[in-house]
Amino acid sequence: MEKYYRMVIDLYKEALLINRVNPDRVLDAQREISNAITTAIITNEPTSELELLKSDIENLKSHISQ
Repeated sequence: MEKYYRMVIDLYKEALLINRVNPDRVLDAQREISNAITTAIITNEPTSELELLKSDIENLKSHISQ
């Protein structure tokens, strides 16, 4: 889980420092977290934290594209 938090934090740091985010990194993070959510559902584990991280990425993506 820490790995996913680190990914999102790094995306936000990049956005704050240079006021943009590499879209490929955003897509990679979204894909990886979506896969983790799917795995958690299959293994009957909680997904709430992963869903929040996914939401954070979507929020960042929408603000950057403006």
